[in-house]
Order: sequence, then structure tokens, then C-alpha cells
Amino acid sequence: MEYVTKFFDAVYWFFMFFCKICFIGMITIIAIVVSNRYIFKTNLVWGEPIVLMFMVYMSLVSAALAIRKDTHIRMSVIDYFAPKKVISFCRGAAHVCIFGFGIFMVVYGWKFALQARRNIMTGTKLTSMWLYLACPMGGIALCLMELERFINFCYRVKHGLTLENVTLADESKAMAEDARQGSEAQAEFIKNRKGAE
Repeated sequence: MEYVTKFFDAVYWFFMFFCKICFIGMITIIAIVVSNRYIFKTNLVWGEPIVLMFMVYMSLVSAALAIRKDTHIRMSVIDYFAPKKVISFCRGAAHVCIFGFGIFMVVYGWKFALQARRNIMTGTKLTSMWLYLACPMGGIALCLMELERFINFCYRVKHGLTLENVTLADESKAMAEDARQGSEAQAEFIKNRKGAE
């Protein structure tokens, strides 16, 4: 399992590094375009299409990276009243759907990119294929991040580890209990202090 984690750490690092390069490229090109427009009074036509391409790549790949650490925004009101088995099933079904969507992105994104190779991006000599290749690349990243979660799931099942995650309702109850104990301790402290005076 250690080798699997190291492999996916390397995959995560590669895609994160790619996103950083895209972000730096966006900032640099925007700075060049704006300075040329307002200082040198010239317009770099290629700037905006390249920035758009970087933004699309960064958006699709970084969305896949958020899956690994489970940081996507989601509706979690069901956690307050559904049984843990239902919540676990819903989370499992969501991961299956996400993996399926990743496959969809790879297959149909590639087909769409091949169709776009006849078009040229405005202001550049690049074909639109390079823009639309962001879709299969994001799909590959999505599938890899979901694959790691599936391998971890199988590992937990094989070793009899718990599959139930702590729900939002559990976290809320724990926070409320901590707050209650804190207020009781504070009241006790104030009472003892007044008694000492």
C-alpha cells in the first residue's frame, strides 16, 4: 500500500505542478498584454486565447485534484438525518459516477479535440485541438484520483477497517458538546474565583 500511495503522490505532484505552471503563465501573459495595451499602445492578439487555454487546463485539472482530499463543495444536509449506511452508499455511488464521468471526459473529449483540429485559435497559429485536449487531460486526472480512492476502499475492506466516515452531524454534535463543556468549565472557574474572593 505504501508504493501505491507514493505513486499517487507523484501523480498528484505532477498535476499540481502543471496547474502552477498554467497559473504563472496566465499571470505573466496578462501582465504583458495589459502593459502593452496601456503603456506601449499595442495590442497582442495572441494573449487572450493563450490565457483562455491556460485557464481551461488549470480549471479542469485542479477540479480533479480536489477529489483526492475530498475538498469539493457538496450538499451535506442529508448527514443530519440519514443513517450512516445510507450516507456511505451515497458517497460510494457518487465516486462511481465521478469515475464514469472521467471516462466520459477522456473518450468524448478526445473525439471532440480531433474534430477541432481543423480550426485555428484566433491570433495564434495553434489549432483549437490544443484547447480541447484539456477535457481528456482533466478526465485522466479525475480517473486517477478516483482510482486511488477505490484502491483505499478495497484495502479497508480487505483488512476489516471501518468504512464509515464521520458525518457532518457527528462533527456538529461533537462541537456542541465541546462548547457545552467549555461553558461549564468557565462557569465553574468563575464560581470558584468568586468563592475565593
